[in-house]
Amino acid sequence: MSFWSNVWLWIRFQINAILHSGFPCFFWVRPTWSVDKIPDQEGKVVLITGGNSGTGYATALALYNAGATVYLACRDLTRAKEAAEDIKKGGERGIWGVTYPSEELDKAGGNKKGRVEIIKLDLTDLASVEKCAEEFLNKEKKLDLLFANAGVMATQEGQYTKQGYTLQFGTNVLGHHRLITLLLPLLLSSPPSCPSRVILTSSVGHLTAPKGGVNFKSVVRDPSDTGSGRGKYELDKWTEYGQSVVATNLANHLPLVDFIAERVPWLRHLFARDPSTGALNQLYAATLPLPDAWFLNGEYVVPYNTVGMCRPDLWNKKRIEEVWNWCDEQGKKFA
Repeated sequence: MSFWSNVWLWIRFQINAILHSGFPCFFWVRPTWSVDKIPDQEGKVVLITGGNSGTGYATALALYNAGATVYLACRDLTRAKEAAEDIKKGGERGIWGVTYPSEELDKAGGNKKGRVEIIKLDLTDLASVEKCAEEFLNKEKKLDLLFANAGVMATQEGQYTKQGYTLQFGTNVLGHHRLITLLLPLLLSSPPSCPSRVILTSSVGHLTAPKGGVNFKSVVRDPSDTGSGRGKYELDKWTEYGQSVVATNLANHLPLVDFIAERVPWLRHLFARDPSTGALNQLYAATLPLPDAWFLNGEYVVPYNTVGMCRPDLWNKKRIEEVWNWCDEQGKKFA
């Protein structure tokens, strides 16, 4: 590829990233698809990491209402149980709190309710990931939809996972990679007429990643760093599992967002979508019927329900294989 072709690719990516950032103030980017279009999910088995809040919760609620068996894979079982109860009540969690349908409205809806289960998963501990996969495999004989939805952002320097990887990489990438690897045989056992799907929640934040996506040396704790980092992890408010660039809970902790919410709350609607809107992309990719769904296979879907562009240098197949193999080696070290 010539120099100028590469430059043009980068320019297109930057424009695409801005136009499809999902901010409400960009009035030209609005949802054209809703959860009402989700086909019947009765008999489907779904696993959602971070399913107790944000877009994970909204995804779980929509699929539960469509009749699926939904597993909330969460670190905090108390919050997971609360989320499960809210889902059964039909509670929608928005920017300003939880709303429940009236009894009359709930009965009139006539939705086929599914089943909701909780399962322990701490993505910062590969041993917990192993246990989660083992428990799930003991309970279920199939997995139709796997949402790698949980994540952390803006972590402080010196925070690490239990196995010594930087908190953000260890949670968002390595933990999910190990979970998917362990569940891959079950995912691949699905019939060709109804293949399983894996939905990876990403962010335009990948724009700031180093060349090639990751610097392996920078994501592993330096042996000279004797601090565990675990104590800070437990107390730091940034380590709440977030979901997506469109409707992440973590944005609520940013000073600017706090200021806007307190002083000019109406302005918040220009920069924040509610979780149910933020979940539309992954719900669309997960439930779009075949054969249309094949066109989304391996694509980067941006707000809303549109195939977008990820950073040009991250499409390198050789580099993708290197990252996958490296993550595979790390996971096997602690198996």
